[in-house]
Amino acid sequence: MKKIIMLLFLFLISLPVSLAQTEEYAADDILNLYFQTIGQDKLLKTNTYVTKGKLLNGKTEIPFISYNKRPMSYRLEAEINGMKIISAFNGVSGWTINPITGSSDPQLMTSDEAERSKLQADYNGMFYNYADKGYKVEFIDKDYLDFVEVYILKLTTPEDDEITAYIDTENNVMLKSSSYVTIEDTVAEMEMYFSQHRFVDNILFPYSVETKVNGKTEMKMMVEQITFDMDVPDSLFEIPAFPDSNDSDE
Repeated sequence: MKKIIMLLFLFLISLPVSLAQTEEYAADDILNLYFQTIGQDKLLKTNTYVTKGKLLNGKTEIPFISYNKRPMSYRLEAEINGMKIISAFNGVSGWTINPITGSSDPQLMTSDEAERSKLQADYNGMFYNYADKGYKVEFIDKDYLDFVEVYILKLTTPEDDEITAYIDTENNVMLKSSSYVTIEDTVAEMEMYFSQHRFVDNILFPYSVETKVNGKTEMKMMVEQITFDMDVPDSLFEIPAFPDSNDSDE
């Protein structure tokens, strides 16, 4: 179930990149068009967004709700067989609760998991002000993805994590991202395919995200509703406090 927990957390919505037809392939030129098309200026004026939908794992439908709060707080709740699984990150550290493992106690993320979560939970998107965050973004090439011409961008973090984005040159949306992640102590290629893009309050989101691990579909996310600027307390992202097990009633 650790694999499922990791997939549940890493499904985070990635805002799609958009491009005009151009012969100039400088990364910053590409990103400027990306910000214009997805409504980045509108996103910067919001403070929270809440997403509801379902995750499809084979024939199993898993309802979920996620909370995003700037600058980089995130919480995902999913219900499986009547049990609630929670994964949360407060911008510094993260934790999970997975009763399927036999315990309802929160478990802290490892340092590697927390670093990955920090990258994914960035409210403004990992590409926005990337240099200030210590990231590097470069244009790699033009190529074809399933017979569709795409631009390829690569983002590299100071920890040498790499995320590659594939952008449709005709329809101007992100079709795929790929990266390598550690799942159950094994390094695997994770690919995310984006489709059914829709505007919500003039901000563009993919309403369908298919996740593949080593080429095999593991999960598909179907968004049903996105709501901005709901009241989301900071406490939602903090690890729950439990009584000290060594304490006893007198």
